[in-house]
Amino acid sequence: MAGSEYDVAVVGGGLVGVATAWGLAREGCRVVVLDEGDRAVRASRGNFALVWVQSKGLGLAPYAGWTLRSSNAWAGFAQTLKEETGLDVCFQRPGGFHLALSERELEARSNTLKRLHNQPGVVDYKTEMLDHAQIARLLPDIGPEVVGGSYCPFDGHVNSLRLFRTLHTPRSTRAASATCRATGSRPSRGKAACSA
Repeated sequence: MAGSEYDVAVVGGGLVGVATAWGLAREGCRVVVLDEGDRAVRASRGNFALVWVQSKGLGLAPYAGWTLRSSNAWAGFAQTLKEETGLDVCFQRPGGFHLALSERELEARSNTLKRLHNQPGVVDYKTEMLDHAQIARLLPDIGPEVVGGSYCPFDGHVNSLRLFRTLHTPRSTRAASATCRATGSRPSRGKAACSA
């Protein structure tokens, strides 16, 4: 790839790195991803892949809005990836539960959500506090130790391994025309081998 020029170099080819490269490429940037390759231990391969809204923004009200907008955009993002690559990241938005195992924990959860939603300028989104019976109607296999919890209909998840694979599929990066695999333990001694 001698002589190639890029507008942006993204360091790290995990989920955040390749998602950043994907977004920049869609905006017309020439992007290169610098990545250690499969030798790197990746959180991308072991995360829960939650698209989670509830609890986000305590202490920073705008973050709640960003999170809700991001969650609302996921269905379109997943569909775009499927159209571009033929791969399904299995996005689902069934809502999410935060379960409490004691009355004290349930009260603390309720108070946290009240503080979050009472912040000036916070986006209003629905989160419900449920008792054991209400949760058991929705999750019949919960045990008796669950006293209650919170539920948010905007919470969801994806298959993180499929998302990782999809974002590494060349068609999904469009203008991100190269991925460089770094070798060596120090930048001054390392080399990069790039492939289109």
